[in-house]
Amino acid sequence: MSTAFLVRVQLSSGVERHYLLANDVEPGLMHRYQTREDWQEVIIDALINVPLAPYLPSKKITPPIGTAKVMGVKAVDLANVDNKVQRTRSQFIMAAIWKKQSALANYNYLHHDYDKWTQRQIQADVDYWCNSKHHLFVNLVTKWRCYRQRQRLQAELRK
Repeated sequence: MSTAFLVRVQLSSGVERHYLLANDVEPGLMHRYQTREDWQEVIIDALINVPLAPYLPSKKITPPIGTAKVMGVKAVDLANVDNKVQRTRSQFIMAAIWKKQSALANYNYLHHDYDKWTQRQIQADVDYWCNSKHHLFVNLVTKWRCYRQRQRLQAELRK
């Protein structure tokens, strides 16, 4: 059995999704899982970057990325997980940290080297989680970008 971690997240839009935890984050959580009863506390309520649309087989264009809040996590057998479940990105901030610092400090950590519109979405999401502010225009642009990514995926699958 190959253990992986399935996280349930909430997007700033209120939508809930499931993701597998990024490969490079798993070893740290696996150590906690194997040695502590409270292994989940490090990831519950964390802010984590997630793909908002599918990756392309060609990997030509990275999907839009957003920042979600982790609502739950469970250890699962990787063989039993649908292969369409995407992995989170590696950037996350524990709740004990992000709740104590400014939205700007959280954004500065999470924005990484993503493209401009992904950085704007991450900033909008962080502002939502930290200050309960909605950014309708940025969310609308991201929604359109996700639609375009799904169209590209369909085109690649038809080839």
